[in-house]
Amino acid sequence: MLLLPLFVSQFVLSALSITNLGLISSMVGFLHVQKYGPGYSVQVSSSESIQMKALPAHIWLDQGHTSNGVAGYGFFLGLLGMFIAFRYKKGKSTPTLVLVLTILLTLATLFTLSALIFTFTVTSQTKHKQITPSLLRAGEPYPDHRWTPETWYKAVLKLPIEESLKKTFRNKVRNMEAWRWMLIPIFLTDVVGLVLAGLALVGARKEKREVGGVDKGERYVDAR
Repeated sequence: MLLLPLFVSQFVLSALSITNLGLISSMVGFLHVQKYGPGYSVQVSSSESIQMKALPAHIWLDQGHTSNGVAGYGFFLGLLGMFIAFRYKKGKSTPTLVLVLTILLTLATLFTLSALIFTFTVTSQTKHKQITPSLLRAGEPYPDHRWTPETWYKAVLKLPIEESLKKTFRNKVRNMEAWRWMLIPIFLTDVVGLVLAGLALVGARKEKREVGGVDKGERYVDAR
């Protein structure tokens, strides 16, 4: 009876993961374009503007790589989980495969929890910082503080730059916030899947023992 909820949980895990993978990939593509682009003009005074580099000297990207790994792992794990649940329901799988799924979901839960803590910690450490216009140099990356892409572009939005750029950056910041918060439902889905897989494993082993006991009883009766 637990196999249908397990199948559904793995479908949800795969759907959430591929959605987050798309959001993170969009951010990566945007940052790649920004890195090799010309930057943008900042009006530092009424008579002076500076062509600012798009990315700062110290930007933290590890949380994005980690979250990308979580999303990729979750997507393929969800597909595998659906396959195992479907085959087991049809009687074409074994408790061993359910055990494998339980182990993989345990790893996924720990991996996602680590990424969740790391990402939110790094974001918290780098938020509420501001870009000091006097430190801006034409053609050079901003030298002060450490940033994540999200906190950097939130700070950039406070600078006097073109309104069209601000609109683009607002959309990208929402994108970055979305994939960060998406780690929470992915983690919860991992936990639900792990609990269901564990219960399904216990049930499958119990069923196997009962079937084995019946077979032994029948052989004993036949022998007599």
